[in-house]
Amino acid sequence: MQFERFWQGMRRAYARYDRLMEKQGFYIVLGVCVLVIVLSALYTFHFRDQWDAAREAEPENVAAGGSQEAQTLAQAQEVVKSAQTLVAAPTQTPFVFAQPVDGATIRWFDDEEPTFFAYGNVWQVHVGVDLAADYATPVLASASGTVLDVWQDNQYGLCVRIAHEGGYETVYAGLSEAGYLRQGDPVTQGQTVGNVGNGVLLESLDEPHLHFEVWRDGRPVDPMSAMLGLDN
Repeated sequence: MQFERFWQGMRRAYARYDRLMEKQGFYIVLGVCVLVIVLSALYTFHFRDQWDAAREAEPENVAAGGSQEAQTLAQAQEVVKSAQTLVAAPTQTPFVFAQPVDGATIRWFDDEEPTFFAYGNVWQVHVGVDLAADYATPVLASASGTVLDVWQDNQYGLCVRIAHEGGYETVYAGLSEAGYLRQGDPVTQGQTVGNVGNGVLLESLDEPHLHFEVWRDGRPVDPMSAMLGLDN
């Protein structure tokens, strides 16, 4: 009985709804659509205002972050600069040699393993480098210093020995001419000290070249290392 009354009530309600929709349905749907549009517009404008406010605040944050980054970078550069200053201030300036003649190396330095010399059919250590050059090519002082000796040697031919700072000495051997200097004369780097010859006895079968030696504190030094500053 109760179910029947409920069902009848539902039928009456549906009938009223059906009549309402027949008369006012278009306006109801239109009103709902307008309400949806208005709500969407309000939400859009509210979201855009929030986005604009965030964008307006962003440059200040970026500027603040950039200032902090610049400050950190400046501090880092100061640290690097200080470290470079310490590294760039050695207790002693490295001594630099120049190549006395512009020529290819035909025999290298080796004060341990003997080198074979065909002229004498002998093996002997070679405490210098042999730099090929045309006969009579000017030989230049490898560094500034003072002439220790100019002499004719039985094995090395005409030679010039120059003393340099730091306990270094250079020897220019096998020269064809060495009349430019005398013992005690000062020389500057690049000054002519002689001319290329072929006067070293054991190397006389080779083409004209300069036999060049570097000594430091009484021991032979590889001239190539000395010219690269690796022996300092």
